[in-house]
Amino acid sequence: MKVEQKTLIFSAVINFLVAVLKIVSGSMMGFATLIADGFYTASDFITDILAIVGAQVGKRRPSKRYPLGFGSFENIMQIIMGFMILLVGSVVLFLSLSLSYSKPNLLVLLPLLVAIGLKFYSSKMLLMVGKRINSSMLVTSSKESFLDVISSAFIILVVFIGLVFPEIDRFASVIIAALIIYQAIKIIYQNILAVIGEATKNEKIEQALEDIFRKYRKIKLNEATIIKHGPFYNLILNININKDYTIASLIKAEMNIKQEIKKRKLKVRLIDFDIDSKIRN
Repeated sequence: MKVEQKTLIFSAVINFLVAVLKIVSGSMMGFATLIADGFYTASDFITDILAIVGAQVGKRRPSKRYPLGFGSFENIMQIIMGFMILLVGSVVLFLSLSLSYSKPNLLVLLPLLVAIGLKFYSSKMLLMVGKRINSSMLVTSSKESFLDVISSAFIILVVFIGLVFPEIDRFASVIIAALIIYQAIKIIYQNILAVIGEATKNEKIEQALEDIFRKYRKIKLNEATIIKHGPFYNLILNININKDYTIASLIKAEMNIKQEIKKRKLKVRLIDFDIDSKIRN
């Protein structure tokens, strides 16, 4: 099993344990904010599981039938995850507004400190391994884990304020529910754009195209539209050609351009030419 997958599984186990610890402790001690934060951690667990599945399929090699690879599958999994997290956030918001509140028990600090310790360790591990193997997925997971550490630390403050103002429990749990819903909507929006195909900028591709078209005096590149599909790209090249260019010459030039782009290993899988000028037969 690859290091990235092992680390994601490790993160998922930690998130599951911390989520159960928070939800059970919060329920036993009647502290809604801790229950809400437990569901927040549970959303990280869902993220890890779907990331493992999505990465496994998404990294399959492109084929003739699927020239852009299977990267979109990972985005689809993220969209499903987003809706699951949105459901979790809605449930947490409902509970936050319907539960009754009382002064928090200071014993609630014990599971909070354990949760902070586990999540801090998980965050550091994800960051260390992510940097070592150059995995953006692990680095992103590390940041999410650290945000959970911050939210748990915030709850410690809520506990002490709650000794004087018990209603702070409702306020804090609503804030956490709102954060969960916001995270879900963000995930859904970003991944829908990725599945559709999002126009983007890529300096490496743009520089390569400039170098390649410099060799063709009778072909001018007017505009290059770079569309990102998962880890791969589709290029739409708007070109202007000399009027005395023949169809045979154009076909040959297109084949050569595609070959040169392929040699540069830019993760470009589809190339379409949009021709402005008329050519003679």
